[in-house]
Amino acid sequence: MSSVIESRELSKRFLLRHNRSGSIKERFLGAIHTSHRERTEEFWALRDVTLSIKSGEAVGIIGRNGSGKSTFLRLVAGIHRPTEGWLGVRRGSRIGTMIELGIGFHPELTGTENLFLSASVHGLTRNQIEGLYERIVAYAGLAAFMDVAMKNYSSGMTVRLAFALAANLDPDMLLLDEVFAVGDVAFQQQCIQTMQQFRADGKTILFVSHSAPAIRSICDRVCLLDHGRLLFDGPVARGLQEYERVTASNAAAPAQLESSQEHDGGWHRVVPGGKWSEGGEWAFELLRREGLQPSDVVLDVGCGGLSTGRHLLKFLDELHYWGFDTNHALVLAGVTLELPRLGVSANRGSFLFNQEFDLSSSPEGLRFAISEGFFSRLPLNRIARCIASVTRRLAPGGRFYATWLENPDPRGFDPIDRGSFTTFPDAEPYHYPFAMLASICDAMGARAERVATDPAHPRGESLMIITPGR
Repeated sequence: MSSVIESRELSKRFLLRHNRSGSIKERFLGAIHTSHRERTEEFWALRDVTLSIKSGEAVGIIGRNGSGKSTFLRLVAGIHRPTEGWLGVRRGSRIGTMIELGIGFHPELTGTENLFLSASVHGLTRNQIEGLYERIVAYAGLAAFMDVAMKNYSSGMTVRLAFALAANLDPDMLLLDEVFAVGDVAFQQQCIQTMQQFRADGKTILFVSHSAPAIRSICDRVCLLDHGRLLFDGPVARGLQEYERVTASNAAAPAQLESSQEHDGGWHRVVPGGKWSEGGEWAFELLRREGLQPSDVVLDVGCGGLSTGRHLLKFLDELHYWGFDTNHALVLAGVTLELPRLGVSANRGSFLFNQEFDLSSSPEGLRFAISEGFFSRLPLNRIARCIASVTRRLAPGGRFYATWLENPDPRGFDPIDRGSFTTFPDAEPYHYPFAMLASICDAMGARAERVATDPAHPRGESLMIITPGR
């Protein structure tokens, strides 16, 4: 799938004016008293947002009020222009928008007049609008009110007409902002069915909502914004969990402050349990204790935001680092955000990303492979594929060091509360008994050994060493 929306370090600034007045009296007082003078304040609605959205994806944009969700949609729709960075939307894409209740509607015009006006703004001719008119009105259920002025519409009637118009323009991309904030249950179900059909037809959806059930039923990916920054980009279940954690308390507890500092570095630093940087340092020092040399070639499995890779790229000889991940956006964020901070070129290493765990282009005969925190993102069948692919690249004496969140009771299937986060046997972030992972390794012709470490892993993950051959 090709990208339909690309942003690179996208930022949007607004100027907030305080004590603004055009009266002569206020201007005169402002010249005398500073309290009456107009003040201008910068407000950054978005800061350094890097995203890639592919054709056919349904992406939920979530976050607290004022986090920049609607601003991002307005930038994609062309209502605003970026202050800094770059935003690209595929040329020729027809975009259906419902970004704000009643936007584009004139209160003194009737429903019919507003429908023709709004559709013409989207580029439709009068003949095209007439061909769609009956279908739009039937979808909205407003046949008896189309000759009534919009100022007499309820908020529910307004949103019905707006969504009916956006959904029936045959758009390539649908931008929706809080479509479920108003409207009855029957209409909400109608909207969900329409968006699910859009997904089935391969259309792209950007959906801003605070409704977790709606996000789950429509989206296959979530982007979490907070204070204008992208904190998370990934699977729906984990994204909603991160959203709950961000909104859980307004109190700045020490652990939250630490997490916030990680967030300031970018969404790719968000991992269950936090301590993104500590986890990478721990993995690098583990390899150093195990005899890693600059001349070694290392495969960083689940390299993600380069928590480990940033250390390895500086330490290893040029082109001796190989990073792999299933999440292209994570790799891109690590390369574009982390490496420039260190003054390290991405050309010092090589990067692979695919969903098939295809490592065929990476070197064979490796002494070291490392996976720190990756298994918590993978269901069991994908861990099996990962182990099979990695062990094929190892030398006879090579070692694959992998951390995972352990379930100490093989017979237990309940979630495990780990203090700042919870893990699950059947949802991300995952936990597994060692015996289960060891049996997978055995089936793949490899051997797994659970080992204790000193110091312990910063997030309390367990460590196993996987070697090829039984």
